[in-house]
Amino acid sequence: MAKAKTAPFYIRRTVDVNSSTAITTLDTSAYVDPADRQGLQIESVDFVFFKSTNNLPFSSASDNEIGVQLLTGAYSELQAYDEEDLIASAGLVVDGAAGMYRVTDMYPDVLGTQDGRIVVDDQMSLIALSDVALSAVKCAVLIKCRVVTLTNKDYMALALQTVSN
Repeated sequence: MAKAKTAPFYIRRTVDVNSSTAITTLDTSAYVDPADRQGLQIESVDFVFFKSTNNLPFSSASDNEIGVQLLTGAYSELQAYDEEDLIASAGLVVDGAAGMYRVTDMYPDVLGTQDGRIVVDDQMSLIALSDVALSAVKCAVLIKCRVVTLTNKDYMALALQTVSN
């Protein structure tokens, strides 16, 4: 379906985690080119929760839940987990008495390719939300990807799907 134009590389971003929705927009226009049928193939996504004051892993003595999503397109809040634009997501549940539990829900979904999710949109949204107020907590997201060239047919199918969403 896709022919690699580059070797794998990483895009790294952070997003604040608090009780109000935090959004980091990733500009992918440098990697996506409709004229050349060029897209961004996402091979893997890692989520790392940490305290921004000292870069130690996040820990908490109180109960809370955190959700982080990476989506293709422009979004302003967490989406349902059946959203087609959802690339990858992670959750962190803290039970103040019993410990922490981390779940990576999608990593990334492949949407028809064995090698990863292909994005043809010119931006991605990184969204985080906690159910309680937190201080100096962030989530770093490490996206392993490569630039690929698609056939005319495949590029058109992905572009139409992106527009329809």
